Amino acid sequence: MSDREDLADLAAQYARCVDRGDPEGVAACFTPDGVLRIVNLAEGGKVVAERNGRDEIVRAISRMSYDATFHFVGQQQTDIAGDTATGETYCIAHHLTIPDDGSPATDYIMHIRYQDRFARVDAGWRLAVRELHIDWTETRLTEAG
Repeated sequence: MSDREDLADLAAQYARCVDRGDPEGVAACFTPDGVLRIVNLAEGGKVVAERNGRDEIVRAISRMSYDATFHFVGQQQTDIAGDTATGETYCIAHHLTIPDDGSPATDYIMHIRYQDRFARVDAGWRLAVRELHIDWTETRLTEAG
């Protein structure tokens, strides 16, 4: 596969691991000292969370409290320079919460642009830094299947 295909596959693998509840798989998408940073543009570009290294990323993903998530990965633009690359990947991420009291489920939807720095290591391309830029969010009532 080409480098661009490998980078697109990495973005898809990250989303798949989040949706499958696989924190170790998510962390494996990063370099050992990789950074996962959440930036809320509605708060003036404020960094609202940052996880450094695979252990912190595993702990953060393990604490997600949604009943299910569904990440739909869209277009990706990358610039490759040897063994490093930068890129932007669009994503719409659904986060389902099903209340125990029988009230309607909620779908918290995040419209995201991932701003990424990649590094090619022995195991292949990995995320060195992933900034999750939240453009906007919405919450919908839904019926869980």
